[in-house]
Amino acid sequence: MAIDCSQLADSLSGRFRLSLSGSAASTAKGVGVAVRPADLSPPNGFMLLITPGWKSIDAEFVPDNYAGSLIRAMGNSGPRARELFSSLADVFVKKGYRIDLSINGSVTLPTAPLPVHPWARFEINVHRLTSALDDGDTAQLTSATDIAGVCLSLLLTLLPLEEDEGATPALYEARLPEGACTKVVVNKYERSPANRAACIAVHGSVCKVCGFDFGKFYGQFGQGYIEVHHRIPIAKMSGNYVVNPVTDLVPLCSNCHSVVHRHNPPVDPEVLAGVIKEK
Repeated sequence: MAIDCSQLADSLSGRFRLSLSGSAASTAKGVGVAVRPADLSPPNGFMLLITPGWKSIDAEFVPDNYAGSLIRAMGNSGPRARELFSSLADVFVKKGYRIDLSINGSVTLPTAPLPVHPWARFEINVHRLTSALDDGDTAQLTSATDIAGVCLSLLLTLLPLEEDEGATPALYEARLPEGACTKVVVNKYERSPANRAACIAVHGSVCKVCGFDFGKFYGQFGQGYIEVHHRIPIAKMSGNYVVNPVTDLVPLCSNCHSVVHRHNPPVDPEVLAGVIKEK
């Protein structure tokens, strides 16, 4: 059973709020799906290769031929980004994912501090055992979206992002020279794709208050979609505040998100969940 390329790209685009495209790809294990930023033309970027196997599924980072500048920029990521990468990797490993990481040809423990010397090669593969690929199209798409989300959320912690309020988000500029990339500019705190992606990869895309699942209710049109709530109001965050997507963010459906913000300060999601449970 093959994964639907368009549905997977749409699901990930909704989850990450990035424009992603999907296409079929041949691999050593058979037919997989290649997902890449829609506005990033080869050979300066990368793709994620999602490959189903027997009772398993993999997501692999595959850089383009001239992505050396991008990989060097990942190697130059700051201490906060490196710490977040390792902490997220630790969470994912505990959730049952196997993360194989190699930097400059040397196997690296993903939960340990990343090497600080210049990077020329970066390889990461996320693997998980699953029976979902035998359980129909919906389960198959969910499994592929989840593992691709884990891999992409780890990558986004290291990619050269700059948070700058009020600018239009864009991954890469067109017609850049070999290996060149520009900064990803996003609205500070609210529109950070890295934080949003990490939150959903850790907590899932089901509302933590009422359990609403957009994918189950709306089918492919809602697959992977959820809103992300900041436990600490954005207005109270200082300019130096570093968002922890695991502890500071929580996935909520649109209704519950609106309700928690009806009060100032916002209602704690766990309190609202208790009210619903009592009813």
